[in-house]
Amino acid sequence: MTAVIRIERVSKSFLHGQQENTVLADMSLEIQQGSFVVMVGPSGCGKSTLLNIVAGLLPASSGRVFYKESLMVAPRLEVGYLTQKDTLMPWRSVERNVELPLEIRGIDRVSRERIASDLIGKVGLKNYEKLYPRQLSGGMLRRASLARMLCTDPETLLMDEPFGALDAQLRLELQGELLRLWEASGKTVLFVTHDIEEAIALGDRVLVLGSGGQIILDHTIDLPRPRDVGRIRFQPQFVEIHHLLWNALMVARSQQQEVAL
Repeated sequence: MTAVIRIERVSKSFLHGQQENTVLADMSLEIQQGSFVVMVGPSGCGKSTLLNIVAGLLPASSGRVFYKESLMVAPRLEVGYLTQKDTLMPWRSVERNVELPLEIRGIDRVSRERIASDLIGKVGLKNYEKLYPRQLSGGMLRRASLARMLCTDPETLLMDEPFGALDAQLRLELQGELLRLWEASGKTVLFVTHDIEEAIALGDRVLVLGSGGQIILDHTIDLPRPRDVGRIRFQPQFVEIHHLLWNALMVARSQQQEVAL
């Protein structure tokens, strides 16, 4: 497969007063087209910072990021980004929020409404189109945000703990929804989570990151697809993979604690 994202020796530091804090240090990584790659790691290891750099929202201190051989220096239309927090406009209804990126691009009203209606149905929000964000549950907000990200049909999806704030049942529902949408589209996904089980259930490749974005483990998940995200957790192979990733995560945390001392 062709690498759609190529990260070459990327470092990122932030200044806190007079002290420089290095979040990413000389990180290199390739993401293959059509793959579902999940990154896990302790807080502060640079997962979200890396996504912001890949999205073109944050410049690297050094190193380069390429998207299909073009240098990534600003957000691209081909790349959608779903952040941890909901960013829906409170004064716009669900359908108007989903339409917003299309409206910005000058797409005509009839086409906007058709595309938004189709996606609202796909994410399970049919009959909720006229509601405003304040009237939606947490799960509905995430569904609406997912539909808005997908409305411009991006080739690559960046997702930063999109389901982390949801209860277990809602998380499973949206994990299943995401897999269904991804499997039917052939899109590339780079997904960040703290949840090892979520990483295994969704990804076909899981990266465990340590301090400075160091890749502690790069593991291929060869569980068959399509996957039932609820039942797959009971397979013996799932438990074996979980044990492997857990051990790598413990190494990452140990290294992070040593750096902090």
